[in-house]
Amino acid sequence: MKKTIWIIIVMVVIVLTVVGVIFFSNKKNEYVFETVGRKNITGIVSESGTVTASGGVYIYSSTTGIIDKVYVLNGDKVIEKQKLFSVKSTATPQEKAEGYALYQSAKSAVQQAENNRRSSSATVDRVHDDVKNNDSDETFLEKETRTTAEVANDNAYDALLTAKANLVSAQTKYNSLLNSTAVAPIAGVITNLAVIEGTMVTANSLLSPSDLVLFIKSGGPTEILITIGENDINKIEVGQKADVKFDAIENKTYKGVVKRFDEKGTVVQGVSKYNLYISVIDADEKIKSGMTADADIITSELTDVLAVPNTAIKPYQKGRAVRILDNKGNIQYLPIKIGVRGKEFTQIIEGVNEGQKIIVSLTSEQTPKASMFKI
Repeated sequence: MKKTIWIIIVMVVIVLTVVGVIFFSNKKNEYVFETVGRKNITGIVSESGTVTASGGVYIYSSTTGIIDKVYVLNGDKVIEKQKLFSVKSTATPQEKAEGYALYQSAKSAVQQAENNRRSSSATVDRVHDDVKNNDSDETFLEKETRTTAEVANDNAYDALLTAKANLVSAQTKYNSLLNSTAVAPIAGVITNLAVIEGTMVTANSLLSPSDLVLFIKSGGPTEILITIGENDINKIEVGQKADVKFDAIENKTYKGVVKRFDEKGTVVQGVSKYNLYISVIDADEKIKSGMTADADIITSELTDVLAVPNTAIKPYQKGRAVRILDNKGNIQYLPIKIGVRGKEFTQIIEGVNEGQKIIVSLTSEQTPKASMFKI
C-alpha cells in the first residue's frame, strides 16, 4: 500500500514538472519598447574617492615626554602662534648632557667646514689668477693644479652641506630632550585632538614618525582624491563641474570642480590610473577627512541630439547594436555608432532613425550584467 502511494506521488511530480517546462518554454517574451527621439545629454565620468586633508596642518610633538597642559579643544578657533599644548620631557640629566654635547660638536663641525670651504675657494681663485693669461696654452702641470684645486673646492662645499644637515639633526635631537610648548603655525579650527594631560608622546621625525596630536583645519578648500582610468582621462579638463555625494551624508549633493590631475599615471593590474582632485565648492562641517565620496564629473553637455536609453544598447560583433522586431516578430540587431553616454541616455551618431521603435528590454532578461564593452 505504502509503495503504491509513493509511486503515485512520484508520477504526479513528474507530470507537473513536464507541464511546467512546456508551459514556460511556450510562454512568449514580452517586450518593452522605446521610440528613438531627441534628448539633452549630459556626459559624465563617475568615480569614487576619498576626502583628503587639504587645507590644514598636522601637529606632532617635538619632545618625548608627557603632555603637561592642553590649551585647546576640538572645534576651537585658533590664531597663528597661539599655544596648543606643552610637553614635559622625560629625558634624564645624562641624556640631556649627551644630547647637548653632540649638538655643540655639530656646531663646531659646521664652523670647521666653513673655514675649509673659504680656504679652498681662496686657493681656486689664486690658481685661476695664475693661469688666466694662459688659457690658450695651459701646460699639463697648470691644468692639473687647477683641476685639483677645483675638485678640492667642490668637496669642501659638499662637506659643508653635510655638516649643516648634521647640525639640524643634532639640534632636533637635543630639542626632543627638552620641555616644549607647541604653537599654531596657522590660523584655523582644531580637529582630531588625540591627547589629554598625562598622555605619553614621542618626538616626531622623518625616520621615526610619531602619532598625531591634533589637526588644524584652515579655511582652505576641501578636496576629493579619486583615481581615473586611461580610457577617461582625456575627457577630463580643469574647471569641469562635478556632482559629489558622500556615503555618510544622506540626501545631499555637493557641487565640485576639477582643480588638477596628474599627467603621469600609475599602472595597476596592467591599466594606467591617474590621480584627479576635485574641490568641493559648498563644503560644510559634515564633510570629514577620509570620507568616501562618489563624484559625477560633467565632461560634456549636448542639446537636442538623437538618443536611446542606455539599457537598449547591447554588445554586438565587437561593436554595439540596438534590437528591433522584424515583420515575422523575430529579434533583429541593428549595428550603431554611439557618441556621448549620459546617466540614462546615449547619443546615437548613426544606425537608427528618429521615430524608430526599438526594444529596451525583454521579460526574460534579468538584472542587466556589466558588459565587457564599455558604453
